[in-house]
Amino acid sequence: MAYNSKPIIHFEFRYHFVERSVMKMRKAYDTFLQSEVSADLAAKSGGVEPYRYECAHCGEEVRLVAIYSIRMVPHFRHLSGNNDVTCEKYIGQYGAISTDSRSRKSKNERAEFYFDKGTKMFYLGLCFSTDEITAYEHLTTTFEFRASIQEQAFFTLCINSRNFDSDVQRMIPIEKFSYNYFLSNTLNNVKRKYEVFKNSIENSPTFFKVQGNDINYKAKLVRGVILYTNVSYLVVFQSKYIYPQDCSLPSDIKVDDTFQFETMGRKFLGKILTIKAKTTQIDSLISLWGYQLEVSETLTLLWPPAVLLNEVSVINSEYVFLFSSFELQAHGNINVHSEDITRIASGISKVAVKSKTKVYRKNAEIVIDKSKQYSDNFDVISFMEIYEDAYLVPDDSLHFLFNCSGVLPMSNGQFVLLTPGSVIKRYHFGYLDGCVYPRKQNELTNEQLLNDILAHYKRTEIFTIDFFDSIELSEVALQYVERCQASGLINSAVKQFIMEGRL
Repeated sequence: MAYNSKPIIHFEFRYHFVERSVMKMRKAYDTFLQSEVSADLAAKSGGVEPYRYECAHCGEEVRLVAIYSIRMVPHFRHLSGNNDVTCEKYIGQYGAISTDSRSRKSKNERAEFYFDKGTKMFYLGLCFSTDEITAYEHLTTTFEFRASIQEQAFFTLCINSRNFDSDVQRMIPIEKFSYNYFLSNTLNNVKRKYEVFKNSIENSPTFFKVQGNDINYKAKLVRGVILYTNVSYLVVFQSKYIYPQDCSLPSDIKVDDTFQFETMGRKFLGKILTIKAKTTQIDSLISLWGYQLEVSETLTLLWPPAVLLNEVSVINSEYVFLFSSFELQAHGNINVHSEDITRIASGISKVAVKSKTKVYRKNAEIVIDKSKQYSDNFDVISFMEIYEDAYLVPDDSLHFLFNCSGVLPMSNGQFVLLTPGSVIKRYHFGYLDGCVYPRKQNELTNEQLLNDILAHYKRTEIFTIDFFDSIELSEVALQYVERCQASGLINSAVKQFIMEGRL
């Protein structure tokens, strides 16, 4: 009797398990893939970043839950208070998953934070689709950027076709430091919080993932807490008063570069590093910094050759061949249907490319698009280059001084002396439209150079004709040597210039 009772209990548990799971929200809109995804495949791809998923029905933010549960299947759930009462029973039907970004119903921005090595500044990358730009422009909507939820926005920008191009990031320089930033617009007035910098009291760094291999690279903020091995990161320490003390890192962390810079009134220390292996010592350090480490995935575009444009791999083909260390799962880690994926061999797949085909799993990500003719409906920005000894900063745009010490914002009315190696860059609505360089000095030669040396350098020494026996002298040098032979003295600097053939 006891033997027969166990299957009955097991059967009843399975029955209730399925009954409860059916009522869960099974799909949502993935703002990274810009496609609707199923919960079980999203759980396998490891997508837990904030603001990644939105309800496919109402557009409000949802989170992926029950990823590791044995009592429930993975599903999406509204955040408390954001339409969870009227929309929580929305289930979503399998077989009706859309890869069309126009299915997105939210009124929220797509935003990422970046560091630009060329300018040594932090930026907000803001992106809208064509439909969003049109709708916002029709309603005269303004984007707002705050350093505190109670403060006035320190940056505003009208969302229209003049200021934004479809699905292209608008890079906005960040002028005010804050640990958290709040993004909103005048249409819905929802202030979304983005955590950017770690607290300097704990001396914890902020991680940015390096994009590409250029010297003047961009690095994108790691929005979650997961780091991966064999990925190049920019690690940023910040302090208002002094640079953080350099710390000794484990041997399995390779440091490629260390540099200091100053922006937003703060001093920063940057390190380019790669974590080569997952060890107990490294796990402890990463955990102390507020992150956790996982082994990385691999994703490579094998064919055809691609041009990288605004972080998009642009190809001239209807399909691509990809190598991946993970299985490509339609609506889980790639925004195409299953019939668009053909498995060629272990790790190699042929994928039919739609508009903005995206693959995203853990550290591995790529955006692929077919080449197309871009609209020429844009305003041409005139670029001005001037050369000055000094510059008075006008109040018509933003100005930044770049020199060997880094970059400094210029105040309206500030008088700046330009030294060799420095440049002032002028930005209008976030676009570079002018540079002010130090005035080029006329190079002195022959008689002018000789007179300039004699006027400013007074040290002399005993003249010896033997020094010039093996040197072919110019007309100016010969006349000067004859004068020195008569006086018995020679200017030490002029002698050096003659010996080097510069006079």
